[in-house]
Amino acid sequence: MKIRPSLHKDSQLLMKLNNLIWNAENTPHPHKWESLAAYEERCPPGSQYVAVIDESVAGFISYRSPIPLDSNRHVWELVIGVHPDFQGQKVGSTLLRFVEKEAKKQGIHKLCLRVLTTNLSAIHFYERNGYREQGRLVDEFFLDGKYVDDLMMYRILN
Repeated sequence: MKIRPSLHKDSQLLMKLNNLIWNAENTPHPHKWESLAAYEERCPPGSQYVAVIDESVAGFISYRSPIPLDSNRHVWELVIGVHPDFQGQKVGSTLLRFVEKEAKKQGIHKLCLRVLTTNLSAIHFYERNGYREQGRLVDEFFLDGKYVDDLMMYRILN
């Protein structure tokens, strides 16, 4: 498995992967990308890291500052996705470790992410990888006829 910055040649596969994995069980706003131009405008090449196995994009991870203030620049918020065909093969864990190393190099102190409480497999995955609950927005979303909590998780880097 190779981890590298995303390239223009990855965009079509990344767009398809996003369309495949995001649904009402794991995101409050399932968005289906319809054009490569729109996808690349929102997720330009180089804005995320990809895990590549045998020339296939197995997953991606991106980060951003959740609040654009100097006092919050020590925090990165993560978004991660793994193709179903590659789940259970350490792709997600490898992507997390990669970004954790990058964050340490850049002086980042804390990584955080958000996950819907309906996405139990993701919650367990994050917990296994050292992430802990830091807050819960109760009944934050109304999805498929039910209220869903938005779980905020974090990991402090030492």
